[in-house]
Amino acid sequence: MKRISLCILFPLLLVHQQLMAQNKSVTIDTLLSRLNQKNLFNGAIVVGQRDSILLSKGYGYANFSNATPFTSDMPADGGSIAETLTATAILLLAGQQKLSLLDSVQQYIPEYPYANTQIWNLLTHSTGGLPDYSYYFEKIPASYVLNVKTILSVLNEQKPALQYKPYTNFSYDSPGFDIAATIVERVTGESYQTFLSTNFFVPLKMNQSFIRPPLLNQWPGERIKGYSYENDALELADISDREGFYGGSNIWFSAQDLYRWGKSFYHQPILDESLINIITSWVSIQGKLSQLRLGGWYQGRNEHAYYYWGSVAGFYSFVYWDAAQQFTIAFVSNTNIPQWVRPQLTSDLIDIMEGRKEQPIVEPQSEKAQMQSITGKYTVDKVGPVEIFLKDNSPYLRLQNEMEYRILPVDDKTFYAPGLDPWISFHKMQGFHFQSLLWHTSHSQSVGKRVSEEVK
Repeated sequence: MKRISLCILFPLLLVHQQLMAQNKSVTIDTLLSRLNQKNLFNGAIVVGQRDSILLSKGYGYANFSNATPFTSDMPADGGSIAETLTATAILLLAGQQKLSLLDSVQQYIPEYPYANTQIWNLLTHSTGGLPDYSYYFEKIPASYVLNVKTILSVLNEQKPALQYKPYTNFSYDSPGFDIAATIVERVTGESYQTFLSTNFFVPLKMNQSFIRPPLLNQWPGERIKGYSYENDALELADISDREGFYGGSNIWFSAQDLYRWGKSFYHQPILDESLINIITSWVSIQGKLSQLRLGGWYQGRNEHAYYYWGSVAGFYSFVYWDAAQQFTIAFVSNTNIPQWVRPQLTSDLIDIMEGRKEQPIVEPQSEKAQMQSITGKYTVDKVGPVEIFLKDNSPYLRLQNEMEYRILPVDDKTFYAPGLDPWISFHKMQGFHFQSLLWHTSHSQSVGKRVSEEVK
């Protein structure tokens, strides 16, 4: 009798799992179709659980000029998601004892002008803060390609001051990952594209992933272009020409490939478990925890879930993987998803995959914010005390007894803090200061209230 009951129960359980998977697929498809109709999502998504893909679909156009439909195997600019591969590449070589994270950067790149900087600093955004790419473009002729060689040349010639001393604070530093990619090349004696292909792309069948050509006129075949909607009018918001740097950006992925990258950390991994543990380990900078793990991932909703995203020009990409619940979400977009939509969309996708009901995606009732009006101390639900202050006329944010993070205005109502991952909007102006804020991350939402006067 017991054996007969089990024989009946197992097929019923299998049918239930299939129905649950189908329901998730339909719900996500409905959500993205609705957003596409409102010009809030244009791109492709791949979502899977365990070893099965639940949804793989494109929405809208990869190229609006000739109405090329978007598909899940079309590559788009992955922005900063490249950093997760570069960090893994360095950690892989460290595991093979071909380098040490404590090695000086100058040991491999003597022309790097800042002494006492270790490879570990490159991966943890603790170099002190190298200038962003616009700084270098301003210093080179208009016909030059900007690559690591020219970046190093400009740094040696101009000797710009760093924002912090190395090791003392987090400062988001994409060029540091370009330096790290160059270290990979000098250690292995092969191009970075070859290293990525041999160690990641080929084993995982990431067939549409590649480092972009420096010049747009060198692009083989048709490419996806970046756009944005301004008052419902479509405008070109494409990538820049003359970008020959890579490691921190400029790696293109399809949604299918990003799905395979995320899934590889828990299902049929190409990296051993000990290395994955190092990739997802906490980072401490002068005794203060960084929100980014050593392999470049933010922690998701639980201690086994991780994610990262990239944004450049009209492109926005996202990958989330949960090793405990065995699911991955990956999407790419080429219409510059509005800042207020981004965290709500990703949070909804995670809700659906966790079996929860998604929340309506609505624009927050926030107000246009000036830097002086947002400064002060707040207490934020599930976050704690938060201080916003100005330093050198730039806004910074500090959690209680933690590192300070520069916050960047991403539209006239919203600020974003790289390295911490909140989108912050403000409302309820009283006098000269806002009294409350909305704190959105890629997987949660909290509300904050002002608790003191502005910090002078």
